[in-house]
Amino acid sequence: MPDAHRAPRRAHRWLARPTGFALAAVALADGLFFNTHAIGLALPLFLGACGVLVVAANPIRASARLRLFCALAFFLALAALVEDVSWLSVLVAGVTALYLVRLLANGAGEGWPAGLARAMGLPFVGPFRLANDLTRVRRLSARGPKGFKGAASLAAWIAPVLLTLVFLGLFDTANPLIHAWLSTLDLQRLPNLISLPRLGFWLAALCLVWPLVRLRRGRRRAAPLPPQRQEDLPEMQALLGPAAVLRSLVLFNALFAVQTGLDAAYLWGGRALPDGMSHAAYAHRGAYPLIVTALLAAAFVLAAMRPGGPAAASRWIRPLVLVFVAQNVALVTSSILRTALYVETYGLTQLRLAAFIWMGLVGLGLMLIVVQILHGRSNAWLLTANAIAVAATLYLCCFANFPYIVARYNLTHWQTRIGMGSDFDVAYLVSLGPDALPAYVGIKMDGKPYVLTQRQVALLQCEQRSAARMIEQADWRSWTFRNWRLKQVLAAHPLDVAPAGIAPAAAN
Repeated sequence: MPDAHRAPRRAHRWLARPTGFALAAVALADGLFFNTHAIGLALPLFLGACGVLVVAANPIRASARLRLFCALAFFLALAALVEDVSWLSVLVAGVTALYLVRLLANGAGEGWPAGLARAMGLPFVGPFRLANDLTRVRRLSARGPKGFKGAASLAAWIAPVLLTLVFLGLFDTANPLIHAWLSTLDLQRLPNLISLPRLGFWLAALCLVWPLVRLRRGRRRAAPLPPQRQEDLPEMQALLGPAAVLRSLVLFNALFAVQTGLDAAYLWGGRALPDGMSHAAYAHRGAYPLIVTALLAAAFVLAAMRPGGPAAASRWIRPLVLVFVAQNVALVTSSILRTALYVETYGLTQLRLAAFIWMGLVGLGLMLIVVQILHGRSNAWLLTANAIAVAATLYLCCFANFPYIVARYNLTHWQTRIGMGSDFDVAYLVSLGPDALPAYVGIKMDGKPYVLTQRQVALLQCEQRSAARMIEQADWRSWTFRNWRLKQVLAAHPLDVAPAGIAPAAAN
């Protein structure tokens, strides 16, 4: 009989520890996020608590050096959220945190692509793991004597709870302080605290944190056998064999040389374009297609330079590939210059700024291909190098105030072009949100008599009032370092646009 009771008791004890951790995390999530108008400091605090939860609730198999690396990377990820909570910072911090969780649980034995793919699935497996664990407990409990389904454990709480309530009633009569504390409790608010939306929030939070308290170690797979070298099929020999690749490189280099020559002549050499076409239109039309062209060219280079591929069969392919990559670098540079010329004419937008960053990453990827070819690196090295470059770029972008950069550039550009006058697109800059408001401080402090219409002035003042109202309504849970800086700037330089040297003109 003792053995019959041991299985269900062990099952309940096995479930009690992770359940306690999970419920504590759900209670913290309720206090930080439920009925919150904006999310700020609450998110990095919650993720930090989840990091402590993972370490406390699971066996850690990572080495001491790897633990130190995970702690540093986790701190840097949370710093991006403290700066500002945006879709980019949430993406970067969330993916980093999930991957570090897998790294702590499994150690460094798992490759980063597979570990990252499995880590991305953690937020979605919570309901299934929770249901599986509950089913396991029920199955273990069924091994006990008939009638034992946890009833004994629940019955053991009846006497303590009843006696505690009796003692509490006696203390309420005997102690005026306890009576005063109990009088402040409003039992009529209890139904409002436990509402259907709140129960749904608790269930969602529980499913989200459950995989963190019940981490499962990845299954070790047997190392794959080294593939035997096989000759390419006849169809592949004809399609991407040495002869086909060599001829492709000759044609591609000639075609790309024509494109580069036309850009040099018309965009940078000053030659006249056909009637009805401006240099800005010519630049804008080709900026993005050229980036797609560079990406397709990079894929072709990887196929041509694959281990045991066509490059090993011809001494001309390798130098022609290097020339082809160099032309693609020139193509990306031309795309950057094209976009810069278009921005010079029509102004900067967040999409165009993102295009600059994307083009820079494509150019860096092409340079890494050159390094791979010259030094004989593997494709795994190239993948890791590009992943590091993309991750570092996205992380740095979390700290960049893009609305401010766009607004500041356009305002400075407008100052140097007096002819723009009242045609300046204030509505677009206002649409960038309150983060762009500090860019107007330079306009206010400038004594040049630029003219804004009454409508433009009203748009600026309305955006300032909206930003001030947002800051006043925010509590500590929605605090971010960027909003704090915005508050300081608006307090020191209120945007009373009209008296600050910018005379409002009559409405158009």
